[in-house]
Amino acid sequence: MLRSLFRLGAAAALTGFISLGAMASASAATSGKDALALLNKDGDDTLELVEVIDLGSKLFVAINPDGDTTLEKDETKGRLTDADWKAINKDADQTLELDEFLAVVRARFKAADANKDGKLTAQELDAPAGQKLLLLLVK
Repeated sequence: MLRSLFRLGAAAALTGFISLGAMASASAATSGKDALALLNKDGDDTLELVEVIDLGSKLFVAINPDGDTTLEKDETKGRLTDADWKAINKDADQTLELDEFLAVVRARFKAADANKDGKLTAQELDAPAGQKLLLLLVK
């Protein structure tokens, strides 16, 4: 039962990511305003780390079609570069576990949080570091 609920939640999250992905495809980048409209669930017009970690966790499940506990390089294509993989995959096993993937999410959030207040605004999401986070989460 719990597994079914988890998969249902992952499917709902995937629908949101696909919608935002379509927006990203329509333009060169997803605007911070558009990202907040879709991803910010508490209505404060910012993304906090807890929201981004939740999105990253759901994304991990959504882009993992074989349903195992790791991501392979092809499952992160367009989200992570070869250089990213080399830096992230500390155990050199050619897969990313959830903790490794979320470490990237955290690092990109931290880089995008220009004023270090723990929240990302539309302006911060529009900056290069914010766009790098959105590329990871939205693609």
